Amino acid sequence: MPSLEDLGWTPELSARVAAQTAEGLRPARVGSVYSARVEVWTPEGASLAAIRGRALREAPALGGLAVGDWVLVAEAAPGSRDLVVEQVLPRRTAFVRQAAGERSAPQAIAANVDRVLVVTAVEGDFNVRRLERYLVAVASSGAEGLIVLAKADLADPSAMLEEAARLAPVIVTSARTGLGLDELRACVPRGSTVALVGSSGVGKSALVNQLLGRDAQLEGAVRETDLRGRHTTTRRALFVVPGGGLLVDTPGMRELKPWQGGEAGETDVEEAFPEIGALAASCRYRDCRHAGEPGCAIAAAVEAGSLSAERVASWQKLERERVERKAKQEGFAAVQAKRRDRSMSVALRKRLHDKRGR
Repeated sequence: MPSLEDLGWTPELSARVAAQTAEGLRPARVGSVYSARVEVWTPEGASLAAIRGRALREAPALGGLAVGDWVLVAEAAPGSRDLVVEQVLPRRTAFVRQAAGERSAPQAIAANVDRVLVVTAVEGDFNVRRLERYLVAVASSGAEGLIVLAKADLADPSAMLEEAARLAPVIVTSARTGLGLDELRACVPRGSTVALVGSSGVGKSALVNQLLGRDAQLEGAVRETDLRGRHTTTRRALFVVPGGGLLVDTPGMRELKPWQGGEAGETDVEEAFPEIGALAASCRYRDCRHAGEPGCAIAAAVEAGSLSAERVASWQKLERERVERKAKQEGFAAVQAKRRDRSMSVALRKRLHDKRGR
């Protein structure tokens, strides 16, 4: 197994948990998440660990434990090989989306990642509006975002490369021919963590297998109708790239609604649409709604042909969603706060009752 430094451990983390490690707790990295347990990685190897209820209640982990989280573990009993998670450490970054369905709740996809690679296939999957949505989520994560155009052996990627390059840095790849794999490996240096996200069947698992030099992830058969592999990754998992850092492979996402409750806050949409944000600051009126008002710099750019109406519409849609989501998230936070207060009140009453009963 790799060292703690290979797993991404830093001197800053060591200083933060010096007191706890002196008490016998050990740092570990979450490699996979199951319903009641997690797989944790330490220099001694991979182990399954139960999760202490207190650790989850006190965890600063938005959206639950995720692959890439740093935790402190202890032996379940003296001399036991079984481990238990005692504490979840604060995250440096986190790729979080709104959980699928109507309920407003966060779902953490990957934690403490340095880069998020948004993978899209050259043939059949390429969609600029979807890429914009992913990049808003990346901006919220605090990580660096890149676009990977996969399966470049199936079609000429030139036109798509030009469009994608307007949004973020791009790497053109083909797992079949090896195109772009060296550039991809350079994105995962030792001590770093990189997450691959994207729709089903875009070739994430094939790229993972090439980077690892082995068939770690099964690939689905390719349909002749659209040359897309069927999605087979069913669980988020952490892998060690030989000579490099860590890779998080994720299942394909049928829908992505960015959860913008992180430190990046309300600037996430603006960060993903920097040129529109700059134009909005030049509008004649500070409260311009960019809906036909006189002196609107965004409307002028669209009319001049320097900005596409489709990109403006995408920005407006994501901004509306952000406002609606913020209201829902404030309600979610209020409910969570009430639950914490109720739990603390119950615990306090129990302690007082036990004290009086002695």
